[in-house]
Amino acid sequence: MGIRTAPFQATSRRLALGFVALSVACGADEAQRSVLVEQTANGPRTTVVMTRMEGPPPAPPPADPLPGDPLVAFNLEILNQYREHEGVEPLRYSARISAFAIEGSKELALTHVPRADFAQRADGAPAFGVRAGENQSDPDGIPPLATDPQVSGKKQIEETLKLMYDESHGGKHFDNIVNPRFRRVGVGLYQSGGRLYLTNDFTD
Repeated sequence: MGIRTAPFQATSRRLALGFVALSVACGADEAQRSVLVEQTANGPRTTVVMTRMEGPPPAPPPADPLPGDPLVAFNLEILNQYREHEGVEPLRYSARISAFAIEGSKELALTHVPRADFAQRADGAPAFGVRAGENQSDPDGIPPLATDPQVSGKKQIEETLKLMYDESHGGKHFDNIVNPRFRRVGVGLYQSGGRLYLTNDFTD
């Protein structure tokens, strides 16, 4: 299935964004030691030079099994279609990060205010790595787009993620989706009053 590019009218919807670099690059470091010996008028002079080189990041844990809700799989599928289009490896589903994301969607449905404390919540939360980013849908929720709940859900997810992707390079939602340093994702989908609240939490 290719990337969906059909136009739609939801261009005025607001999107919520959270992004935090919880630390600089992760991974094992190696120190390279060089010894320089120079002859001077006062005899040999020895200088030791230490060069620190960052190693590759550790492999992410394997993907968790997807839950029974097909809309979660659909959300992940669309994200990975966009990443494939940008030449980025697919995201792996994380159940623990999804639990975190669901709580984010529930709070969004309750308060209609994007979480301002995302950095504090993500730092040290279960399954998060050293970098994290969050994308959320319209704080007022996405209205139904079809009478059938599954059809409506797919349309709601598809249009929301397309809005984010259409920001293109430099748009923070877009950058979170295609960031090659993000390799795992949590999907939080929550229905309230017929409206869908969507949170995607990304980490390395």
